[in-house]
Amino acid sequence: MNTPGEHTQNIIRDYFGAGAGEAVMQRLETVSLAGGDWLFRQGDPGDSLYFLVRGRLQVWLDSSSGEPRLLGEVAPGESVGEVGLLTGEARSAGIRAIRDSRLIRLGRDAFEALAAEHPALVMKLAANMAQLVQKGNQRAAAARKLSTIALLPLSGDPTVGAFCDDLCQSLESMASAVRLQRGELGHAGAPVDALEENDPVPEAVLPWLHSLEDEHRFVIYQCDPAATPWTRLALRQADIVLFICESTGDVSWRDWERELELDGGQPAARPTLVLLHSDPAAPIAGTRTWLEARQPEFHLHVRAGRPDDVARVARTIAGSAVGLVLAGGAARGIAHLGVFKAMRELGIPVDWIGGVSIGSILGAGMAMDLGIEETIASARAALVGQKPFSDYTLPIISLTRGRRMDRILAEYFGQDIEDLPLPFFCISCTLDDGALNVHEHGPTATALRASASMPGIFPPAVVDRRLTVDGSVINNMPVDVMQQKPVGQVIAVDLSSQKTYEVPYDSVPSPWAVLRGQWLPFTRRHRVPGLMTTLLKGTELGTLARAQELGRQADLLLHPPVRKFGMTEVKAFDRMVEDSYRYTLEELSRWWETSGR
Repeated sequence: MNTPGEHTQNIIRDYFGAGAGEAVMQRLETVSLAGGDWLFRQGDPGDSLYFLVRGRLQVWLDSSSGEPRLLGEVAPGESVGEVGLLTGEARSAGIRAIRDSRLIRLGRDAFEALAAEHPALVMKLAANMAQLVQKGNQRAAAARKLSTIALLPLSGDPTVGAFCDDLCQSLESMASAVRLQRGELGHAGAPVDALEENDPVPEAVLPWLHSLEDEHRFVIYQCDPAATPWTRLALRQADIVLFICESTGDVSWRDWERELELDGGQPAARPTLVLLHSDPAAPIAGTRTWLEARQPEFHLHVRAGRPDDVARVARTIAGSAVGLVLAGGAARGIAHLGVFKAMRELGIPVDWIGGVSIGSILGAGMAMDLGIEETIASARAALVGQKPFSDYTLPIISLTRGRRMDRILAEYFGQDIEDLPLPFFCISCTLDDGALNVHEHGPTATALRASASMPGIFPPAVVDRRLTVDGSVINNMPVDVMQQKPVGQVIAVDLSSQKTYEVPYDSVPSPWAVLRGQWLPFTRRHRVPGLMTTLLKGTELGTLARAQELGRQADLLLHPPVRKFGMTEVKAFDRMVEDSYRYTLEELSRWWETSGR
């Protein structure tokens, strides 16, 4: 039984309180796991509480489909096993180490003996368990607390080395960071000056590496593009592994990668693909081939001469990336452009974009990263110039044919989602079973057509031979989807009505009365929503409570002043953008200052 160190003591005191800390630490046991080892599996006896001291764990759930589902990650200082220890129930999920990890264990017998001496421990454990239940996103948030980074070049190309230099500088500008290169370990204070390519790593190096994690926010391992002992060690210590290559390079697994079992044998901690593009003016293409061959957890594009792309990678690693969620709202979605303009003007980054319905279309335009003025001009030309809501037809399937929308999407979005410079997703709903579809791959236009197929307004889209409609019918504020991405803060934009108003009539006027008011002078005009507006509003109301609940989970929820604009009033484009821009400038300035940025 090992004597806990100071770091362990702090973890225990934070969890149980200072009064019981000493008694608990006398009964702790140390558990060591290698990357890939299981701490326990789903269904195992729940007989212990564990605290992660160093390393990283993943939480896996066996699903009915037979494919295990990743629920989240456990970061140092966090605990697992409260429910089993308190109730005696079997493990509800499995826990697996994705890098070399050290834990401390409190067994059931030790806990029961402690509970007899310190009854308050039981209440403390129950309180901590309740907090875990309430913080449903805690495991997802743990994935953002990355501190050890392995940079794995897939070639010796100079552009790859230059990117590694730029990324390290960007991380160093954020917080304390140390870069470890095999041939220059002595410069970082290692017990060995340097290692040759095939030199084994001395045992004395490992505790020194662990001490660096306590001293620095980031420990960056520069790997060799080869299966060297140093690369093996670096991969075992990493919270995230960046596979870095020129986008025009060979997508296949190298022999040395297979030797390291990176092609599926040995789990890599958060495998992330970074594709470098030497010509920033050329459209990005071919990403799908990389993703199909390597299946990373996510990918990021870095264009030459674009330091904001490098900064985006650094923010993603640091857990400070900003995700922007854009709700549906028909023509009122034009207000999203005002939000985007204000964020750009204030220097607030947009690192990840997610949307639904009109929010997905405008979000995809933002993800093309064309510049704010070109983005707004393109949206104006598409929505005002081409009038996608006006190609009416016999209302057998829908009020409009949807062909104008199809032409617009095909004209402006000819690339795949994975080729967009900024990470993007949108959501739709399968019409037969109501399943939520998250579109992150494949043709952008097809995904947007599905996400914006407002029931009754546009015909359903066909995706994989299934009818699909607007995702807003089940989730008009996909903050929950964004929270599963590697972002640290989420800004959401809500376009729903925030006011109530009374109508000046006891019953809805007849269509003839409405027409008389519109066409004949000196007759009473009735403000009655049209059929399209009623359909759009009905879709919004169906998920209003859910959207408001998800909106409250965002770090910042914006409500642009769109109430005075009609849901199909595209002619108010410029006024809507300007009103939203001015509102957002004020709200964002205050929030950005108070958030400590």
